[in-house]
Amino acid sequence: MPLPSLNIFEKMRGLYTPVTDIRRRVLSAVARMIVQDKLPSYIEHIPYKIINTDTPTYRESVFKERAIVRERVRLAFGMDLKEFGAHGPINDDDVINMITDRKVAKRPIVNVIKVGCERCPEHSYLVTDLCRGCIAHPCTTVCPKNCVSILPSGKSFIDQEKCIRCGKCAQVCPYNAIVYRERPCAAACGVNAIHSDDDGFAEIDSDQCVSCGMCIVSCPFGAIAEKSEIVQVLSALKGPNSVYAEIAPAFVSQFGPLVKPPMLIEALKTLGFKDVREVAYGADVVVVNEAEELIELIEKREKCIENSDEKDDCRSFVGTSCCTAWAMMAEKKFPSTFALNISESFAPMVEIAKQIKKEDPNGIVVFIGPCIAKKEECFIPKVAEFVDFVITFEELSALFQANNIDVTKMVGTEELHDASALGRGFPVAGGVANAVIEQTKAIIGQDHDIPLIAADTLKECVILLKKLEKGKLDPSPLLVEGMACPYGCVGGPGTLAPLKRAQREVKKYSSSADWKQPKDHL
Repeated sequence: MPLPSLNIFEKMRGLYTPVTDIRRRVLSAVARMIVQDKLPSYIEHIPYKIINTDTPTYRESVFKERAIVRERVRLAFGMDLKEFGAHGPINDDDVINMITDRKVAKRPIVNVIKVGCERCPEHSYLVTDLCRGCIAHPCTTVCPKNCVSILPSGKSFIDQEKCIRCGKCAQVCPYNAIVYRERPCAAACGVNAIHSDDDGFAEIDSDQCVSCGMCIVSCPFGAIAEKSEIVQVLSALKGPNSVYAEIAPAFVSQFGPLVKPPMLIEALKTLGFKDVREVAYGADVVVVNEAEELIELIEKREKCIENSDEKDDCRSFVGTSCCTAWAMMAEKKFPSTFALNISESFAPMVEIAKQIKKEDPNGIVVFIGPCIAKKEECFIPKVAEFVDFVITFEELSALFQANNIDVTKMVGTEELHDASALGRGFPVAGGVANAVIEQTKAIIGQDHDIPLIAADTLKECVILLKKLEKGKLDPSPLLVEGMACPYGCVGGPGTLAPLKRAQREVKKYSSSADWKQPKDHL
């Protein structure tokens, strides 16, 4: 029996590839430079420590390998990339100004390292060596543009200039000799933000990009990367103000199946964080807020339908606000459908940060999670007021390595008791909608029928909203949940654990919460 095929989101996730190795080694080397108080000039040594051989390992030359690492170092400091063809010493930038406890990263967050891009072909059909040169040649028969011809060898050939990518030739080939190929980063982008520039290099349309980061983990050449704030976080940990870690509920199992929450808490405090808070508490606050909005919608919907004069001012559904990339996509691509309907609630990251800032106005709040889009969210003034920095689980791992902290050796006695089971279930696709429905029914009664719909990955979210916009969903949903990443937040680009294991462990951890629903403790 053949193995089931993997989709674009699963093919490399959970595998420790050379791309993963280089990415993490760069982050660790940069973090170590800050921890050890190296002089700014040391930054020029990092590419040579990462690529420390005289013969190429991954590319055609060690010079190109080091050039790519050099750009990754820039991003790890939060710097802008040098434009393609304008490479120079990293220390040309004011490195000293980057070693600070204030925010320095600017848009764009997600960047193409063009020197590392292999100019992958865009979508096309290609005849492979599996072609047997059969007599039937069904590929030539079905082609509507006569772009499939027969070579002297008897094998098929596709004229790419004439081909319209209909795929009919691939469908009828008895040997599966015709394959569809596309740029992996573009295939993973649910908002069609990636195209080729005039030279064939991948280019990101910043007006369309929502910083979901799926292109980063899908590029097999490691040519796309995001800006990091690890330098600024480490600087803050050395500074006079208290630094607080708010950790997303997707953290379970990210540092290995043996690492329990108390061990991770101890590791974070060893790193220098004053306290560790559970973002799932913020999720509980969001559940309460969105349930209130849903109840208000249910109460007013009938009135809106009856009064046509007010109908245009009435919401037709409540769209969850937790996933930044989903909300950005919906607002950009479906402004008329989404403008009135997105929840007014802050994301859980902000809700818990507000609590921390209330207790300690001078405290520095660091969100730690699976998400790159949260870095984009912090450019919003109302969010930046509460959340100072965002790092991923992968970046946190680099901080542990730089400080020689082995999480598996921690003992840990402190547990997290901040959130309900529903709040902890947010990272799994469908978890947000389920929590809001549960909270709503607990207030208005279990007999209410509340239609909902949910989608994960931006491509599926786009499909969902198109159907919603055209009125093709029956019954029309009152609650709409969108998640940009596969399986939900557990599939975020900054995660370390295999997706399905992370999904399973989050569900298990949720069941251990002190409360079932937010209403039980808020």
